[in-house]
Amino acid sequence: MYDTYLHSCLCRFEQRIAMLESKQSELQAENQRLKDQLFGPVLHDLNDQLQAQLKDHMDKLEEKLSHHLDDLKPAAPPSITYKIQELHVNELKGTLNIGLTSTATTEQLRGMLEKLKADQGYMAENMNFSQDTESS
Repeated sequence: MYDTYLHSCLCRFEQRIAMLESKQSELQAENQRLKDQLFGPVLHDLNDQLQAQLKDHMDKLEEKLSHHLDDLKPAAPPSITYKIQELHVNELKGTLNIGLTSTATTEQLRGMLEKLKADQGYMAENMNFSQDTESS
């Protein structure tokens, strides 16, 4: 007997819960409809105004950017003429020294540095140290 009473109470509670859930969804739908009815035109107008302002701002920024880009465009470079000289080599012999190379001895270099320190106007290129001049 007690089980049947509990069973009937549970059935009534389930029916009541189902009815309340149905009513809740109806109220939510009505609430949304009223919001759309009351605020829909206002929100649409505000949205349209904001989109128009945004478009105006974007257009102005685009113009400014294009003006800045026009100012930054480089002028056409002058014509560049390459002059290429051909070197004809028939025979390769000897040593090719490129850059700073020296055939002078340590003592000759010290002497050259002393001359440069003593006379600032002395030109280093006038100094010619080679093994050939030492032997003669």
